[in-house]
Amino acid sequence: MLRLASIDREMLSGSRGPGAQFAMEMMVAIAEMYEAQRFIDIEWAHVASAYCQGRANIDLARKLAQWNTRVAVPTTLTTCSLNLNAPFRQDDPAVELIHMYEDLGCEAVMTCAPYHARPEPSAGTHLAWCESSAVIYANSVLGARTNRYVEFIDICAAITGRVPECGLHCDENRHAGLVFNVGALPPDWFNDAWMFHALGILIAERSGTAIPAIVGIPRNVDREHLRAMGSAAAGSGSVSLFHAVGITPEAPTLDAACGGNVPAEAVNVSIADIERCAASLSTGSDAPVSAVCVGSPHMSTREFAAIAELLAGRRVSSDIVCVASTSAAVLRDIELSGLLDTLSDAGVQLVTGRCTYYRPFAADLGSHVMTNSAKWAWYAPSNLGIDVTFASLSDCVEKAVKSG
Repeated sequence: MLRLASIDREMLSGSRGPGAQFAMEMMVAIAEMYEAQRFIDIEWAHVASAYCQGRANIDLARKLAQWNTRVAVPTTLTTCSLNLNAPFRQDDPAVELIHMYEDLGCEAVMTCAPYHARPEPSAGTHLAWCESSAVIYANSVLGARTNRYVEFIDICAAITGRVPECGLHCDENRHAGLVFNVGALPPDWFNDAWMFHALGILIAERSGTAIPAIVGIPRNVDREHLRAMGSAAAGSGSVSLFHAVGITPEAPTLDAACGGNVPAEAVNVSIADIERCAASLSTGSDAPVSAVCVGSPHMSTREFAAIAELLAGRRVSSDIVCVASTSAAVLRDIELSGLLDTLSDAGVQLVTGRCTYYRPFAADLGSHVMTNSAKWAWYAPSNLGIDVTFASLSDCVEKAVKSG
């Protein structure tokens, strides 16, 4: 039975305003659906409700504004439908929507990687985050705690500062149920994010709703590689938490990752498994590559440095569109470091605030795109109706500078 704290009852009564009352009514409905017994405080919300997808998004924002609603916790906004690094109309409904959410107290970081815009949450911190790649990164790499909060529910969590204690907020629901052993893979494969993207696809394919533990990843693995694996597993499946044994906060040992239980299944990952999953992300087109798209999730400063090193002073071919997506926060970092000028002079186009596998941005990409992102390759064929070739970042850069 759901037990309400005094603050919950105050919001439900309307004494904290109609916006908080509406939001708490929504959260109570969710709590009862999942048979939660109580609500818990969150420290950060990351919301998708400001993504302009239709009339409902704008109508809700206007109603919340009419009620003078404010968020109760630090709240960031995920990607939008605009390229904020290019001119756009100020009367665009997407601009109005962002401004209304800013008036609620939200920070318009407009990224799927909010941990690049604010200090990362610490292990054990309860969050209410949207966006599959952000959720799995927070749960796994950082050891924070969040379910996948969908739009409208996410902003209600931000307004109340409360979420039902259920799902991945609870210790007992965070234990691994199956194990992937990657010890048989070539050691040099762990130096390239390409392998981790493909491994993420395999993990989603075999895990279903179970939480996976991965054994055999080197302890000095880059966080960007773990992020790549997580984004692929979350984007192509329902995985919202993984444990990399000996690496991630809740997995000092396999026994700890499994909560002392015996995993139901053990998967010995082979070279053939990774090659098959990587191949599945390409549509097999013989048409010339018309564009290279990287940055899904949004690129980090380290990833931009890697691109600059791979370019080695060369320029993108005039026959290729080369696009890198990132956040405004990372864009500021690379501008201060001089990387932005280096990349722009080489012909790399920077996109901030959005993902490029959604329309209408695709008009400039042509019909065949190469990407280093499993998530991009997973979504683009159905979203954009284009062919995709999945490849490593180094191969993407080589294709960009040498068309054909």
